[in-house]
Amino acid sequence: MDFAIYNSGRTDARAEQVVFSPGFSVGIVSDLRLHENWSLRFLPGLEFGERTIKYSNLPEDEVTVESVLVNLPLLVKYRAKRLNNYRPYLIGGASYKIDVQSQDALDPDNNMLIRLNTTDVYLELGAGIDFYLPYFKLATELKFAVGLRDILNHKYDIENPGYEAYTDAIRGMNSKVITLSFHFE
Repeated sequence: MDFAIYNSGRTDARAEQVVFSPGFSVGIVSDLRLHENWSLRFLPGLEFGERTIKYSNLPEDEVTVESVLVNLPLLVKYRAKRLNNYRPYLIGGASYKIDVQSQDALDPDNNMLIRLNTTDVYLELGAGIDFYLPYFKLATELKFAVGLRDILNHKYDIENPGYEAYTDAIRGMNSKVITLSFHFE
């Protein structure tokens, strides 16, 4: 998981993503075959991850944002012709993600100094290979997802004043996710 951060320039504070953190995802596969090479896939699941934002010119120089996302993607899969026991494919579509760990209030004691919006829409594109084994099919897939909306909650938390500079340093923030998946079908 990663952020695309756009600094506001209104203050001396700057924010940047400096730490790439791997996460974990688990889900189920549902596939509707439309044609010999085309299928419509719905892959609901949970994604767990965290991202660290490094600030300059602010008292706390690092803020960690943890996320637990309910992922609801609807994807179209195009498979090439089968060659022996493998079949490469391309996949693309959109997904709706709900962050069930997004906070309504800041929590300075736990270093949560910014808040994220609860939902986002992602554009997804990837490729993979289906391996046909004796008792099941194994697919490896590399997929890129880019959030289309600003996920930073720009409203100030009136319960915890004094942390507005962390939100003001950022004009906009989009989420990016790279996923390496192993599907057992």
